[in-house]
Amino acid sequence: MQDKTSTPTAMPPMRDRMSDYDVSPDILDVAAGLNWYALQVPPQKEFVAQKILRRYGLRTFVPVRVEYRHPSKKSRQLRLPKREVRMAVAPRYVLAGFERGRPLWFRLFNLPCITGVVAGLDGRPMLLPNKEVRRLIRRTATGLNAPEAQKHMRTQREFSVGDDVRVIDGPIDG
Repeated sequence: MQDKTSTPTAMPPMRDRMSDYDVSPDILDVAAGLNWYALQVPPQKEFVAQKILRRYGLRTFVPVRVEYRHPSKKSRQLRLPKREVRMAVAPRYVLAGFERGRPLWFRLFNLPCITGVVAGLDGRPMLLPNKEVRRLIRRTATGLNAPEAQKHMRTQREFSVGDDVRVIDGPIDG
């Protein structure tokens, strides 16, 4: 007989456990045993497609870069601080890892989030080199981070190496 005062704790559903940007912690361990393909998705839907493909049991990866942006035009006018925004390094592409064998392309292309696959010269889906995919995952799993100083610069006017700047405070002002 079960105690009525205690409630069983159930595992939250997948959509609540992982955000759209999270990388599976074991992705590098299983990446070597998968065949990787680059899938095309609608514009700005990389993370949505990644989440949908994960629900179907596929291993996915979207390389990201972290930039500082204002959430809206209004926040820029109010001079609110910028926040970190994750953006896809390769817009409109999601890397998908399939078990060895032939992927079920017909089922995959029935999903509304998939618009195509990168094909080779013969028109067949191109298998990505496993070694290069693992290197990409290793380099971009935490995101290509923008410098912390960009948080305080004007958006779309960040400075690069060699730019002329005027220091307005501190020991080297002027």
